[in-house]
Amino acid sequence: MRIIKSIAITLTILLAGCGGDDSGKAASTAEETTPPLVVYTVNYPLAYYAERIGGDLVDVHFPAPADVDPAFWSPDTDIIAGYQGADLILLNGADYAKWVQRATLPESRLVDTGAAFADQLIEMKGVTTHSHGPGGAHQHKGLAFTTWLDPTLAVRQAEAVSRALIALRPVFEAEFNERFTALADELRGLDQRLGAAAEDIGGSPLVFSHPVYQYLIRRYSLNAVEVHWEPGETPAGDAWNEIEAILEEHPARWMLWESQPVETTIAGLSDLGIKALVFNPVGNRPHTGDFMTVMAANAAALESIR
Repeated sequence: MRIIKSIAITLTILLAGCGGDDSGKAASTAEETTPPLVVYTVNYPLAYYAERIGGDLVDVHFPAPADVDPAFWSPDTDIIAGYQGADLILLNGADYAKWVQRATLPESRLVDTGAAFADQLIEMKGVTTHSHGPGGAHQHKGLAFTTWLDPTLAVRQAEAVSRALIALRPVFEAEFNERFTALADELRGLDQRLGAAAEDIGGSPLVFSHPVYQYLIRRYSLNAVEVHWEPGETPAGDAWNEIEAILEEHPARWMLWESQPVETTIAGLSDLGIKALVFNPVGNRPHTGDFMTVMAANAAALESIR
């Protein structure tokens, strides 16, 4: 009887082993046989989140040229056809990329990554029309759209990306969740670093060269004024009169730019006692590095303000 009982126990163990959790093996097999999801995005931050979270399971496309602001860029019909054929189209929300409203895109594949915090979007005051780059004239009006400059909102956008990928490929939920968690931890670390730099700055007045920093300013309670200067152009006389008037009420010693301004602008600002720093909004793919390395450089720029 003892021998029979022992044999029965052994068989039970073997059968249990054969019927164990094969989810990891199933996911591995699925990864080998499932084609990557084709994902199109309207800006670089969303492309970065999708690449980080999706890994080899996604084929991410962000087709805006390097020398344009994706917020005001309009794709041609061939590029729109690429969006139409995608498995997933990631939108920023806040009326970003207005061409989307004019194009015929499959609604079932659209994901507004800012939908969860629509009540926290910032309404821009007034309307400003200006031009820079090959895109020609455009207007800053309506909703502020560089939501990702508040890392807490960036986390929520990345979470929306993760959920969308899981919905389309649930067998890879564990992988997507693991990568999202790693990305979210980095974004929260960035938030802490920016917050510490802002605390050191305190109420010191700052000037930003362009009206795209609203979420950064709000998140860290910066004492900031935004103007409309272009880094590649020397400001006209009226602009200098404007900044002098601003400085009378807002005696800033630092001006933050999307990219390095021309030397004549730097010299003119220096004459007014203002130093120029770069804080790249990173809406488009950077020439070097990636989203997190650029944002780390931005944090270092704020940390240099004393």
